Amino acid sequence: MIDKLTKIPSLGALEEAIESFSHPKLMLIDLKNFKELNLKYSDEVGDFVLKEFAKNLQNYANENDMLAFRVIEDEFALLKDMEFDLNKIEKLLFGVVEFIKKQIYIFDNYTLHVEAHIGLCLDQARLLSKAKRALIVAQKEDQPFVTYSDFVNRLLEENKEEVYKLLQDSLDNGSIMPYYQKVIDKNDNIIYHEVLLRNKTKDSIQTPKLFLKIAHERGFYNNIVKMVSTKLKNISHNIAINLSANDLFDDNLFDFLVNFYGEKNAIFEIQNDEFLSKDGLEEKFKILKKHNIQICLDNIVDKKEIKKDVDYVKISGNIVRLLHVDSTIEDTCSKIIATCRELNIKSIASHINSKESFEKTKQLNFDYFQGYFIEKPKSTI
Repeated sequence: MIDKLTKIPSLGALEEAIESFSHPKLMLIDLKNFKELNLKYSDEVGDFVLKEFAKNLQNYANENDMLAFRVIEDEFALLKDMEFDLNKIEKLLFGVVEFIKKQIYIFDNYTLHVEAHIGLCLDQARLLSKAKRALIVAQKEDQPFVTYSDFVNRLLEENKEEVYKLLQDSLDNGSIMPYYQKVIDKNDNIIYHEVLLRNKTKDSIQTPKLFLKIAHERGFYNNIVKMVSTKLKNISHNIAINLSANDLFDDNLFDFLVNFYGEKNAIFEIQNDEFLSKDGLEEKFKILKKHNIQICLDNIVDKKEIKKDVDYVKISGNIVRLLHVDSTIEDTCSKIIATCRELNIKSIASHINSKESFEKTKQLNFDYFQGYFIEKPKSTI
């Protein structure tokens, strides 16, 4: 059973393969920006993207002992027969995320970049339907991937009380924990490790945006920050934690952050969101600097967003990923880097997911580098 357009196995073949595998693990992949590409450029371009993505996906599957399928329209699947091992599955998932981020296609004069949502299911029973439920949540919450779990079920059922209970259980069980990803210089020296949150249970890994939204609604957010911070207490390496500028205006949380991270050579990565222009932020920054807490502005897309008296600027991954194929993006990066140089701020290229991107960022003289190509997030330093 072969899909007529893409020439890779179809949904029927996927269903048969699931039944024949002893320990099937399934990823459903939805190309989230495909409809936009199709409408903007034409059906011909859309078909080209689907065929090229399918061909590359099948090659990737062959290289990693997996099977690739086109499920329907812009939805694909990867299937692997393997016994449950959360660390191996996590590595596999990050590999797929990295592979998709590398996908860039040239059609005539168009440079096309695809993005995706992934629904992962590790259960053998009702594998396809559970992976679909995970994919729906990934789409709904705009997350790169979501693993099927009771948490996912509760989100779909919109039973907030049960969702809150599951989140509280995660806090009580200590399953929300830090992962780490290093930032390096041109000589591979580690500058610091960024702390990334994961809710890691026995059968799933949930990314922070999925549960932090609920934590904010219920008032658990500060508890999560404090709980994870205690797990960092004995870390001797330089670390960075992610915060919103709005967190600095919560007096209770701000006092905790200053007291806990002061004098520890910590870095606060402040997200580029609507709160970055909030009145009084400069005064908060001054207090942090007095306590030897460094400041990094994260996800910067324009030199005008850079503030004085910060230590690092991390350029948006959406820019870095396209550096080696788009000259206008190269110009944007060059201007940001030049502004950083003028203000004595270190520039960081994040989300480096390929050798080509890494080489390009070095050519542009970024100071520091981070991304899956350099190191995937891991549970230990």
